Amino acid sequence: MLYNSKMPHRAFIRLFWLCLFALTASPVLAQKPPQRVVSLNLCADQLLQSLADPSQIAGLSPLARDPSLSLFAKEADNLPVLSPKSETLFLVKPDLVLLAPYEHGLLRERLARDKIEIFMLPSWTSLEEGEAQIRALAQRLGQEARGDQLILEITHALQNSQAKALGRTKPVLEIERRLYTPGHTSLIAALLARWHMPNLADDLGLSKGGFVALEKLVLLKPERLVISNGQEAGSHAPDDMGLALLRHPALQATSVKTITLPARLTLCGGPATPMLIEALSSALQ
Repeated sequence: MLYNSKMPHRAFIRLFWLCLFALTASPVLAQKPPQRVVSLNLCADQLLQSLADPSQIAGLSPLARDPSLSLFAKEADNLPVLSPKSETLFLVKPDLVLLAPYEHGLLRERLARDKIEIFMLPSWTSLEEGEAQIRALAQRLGQEARGDQLILEITHALQNSQAKALGRTKPVLEIERRLYTPGHTSLIAALLARWHMPNLADDLGLSKGGFVALEKLVLLKPERLVISNGQEAGSHAPDDMGLALLRHPALQATSVKTITLPARLTLCGGPATPMLIEALSSALQ
């Protein structure tokens, strides 16, 4: 486009931006949806399975087939599983790899050298972050409609839970293995805040997370404990010493009400989030 000195300056600027928008919106220049996507993270596995076509999935992490951790373990049986330490990852020639920011530093360097696109998926600490992540990944996959549908399911679950949550103001403490509390850094904490429920991590000085001494927890006598990443209902012997500590006799002797949520609902934000919202809301009645 050539500048015409007789053209008014504002009209020229307007025409310039219209042409630029037309070029950037052109399907020719738009980024094509990837056709061989690999996920190397449990949470990325589930987001990918919920948003992508099966034909787009070139590989999932080994945890994708664990029914105690993944909602889509059965579906993952029909999809390839790849180890981040295996050369097989490069043999499948991915055009997009999903990772968490804290994982596989050396692998990220090699992917960058091989000019393989990386898409980072941080853990959710709020529903707003989760919605933005779903939209971004769905858009990159060329699956905007599926992203909108997942966000709609989360929104509906939240609307229903807010109706149930009215009038509940008793303090709650979220606990994980080895009596670790994530404070305000978890999705459960974000839900408690949305429902205006006090978080006892503040009273412990652990709003950013930390370990709680068993003695201090017993003396505090919280009315309700939410045990996230716990075992399924009906499990008897704990899987490890970290879970065994949650069943300590001193803690069992208190009058605290314990709400145990399975790991497959609490570990990852995404397709499990509507079920997490419903389960937590119902349990807190």
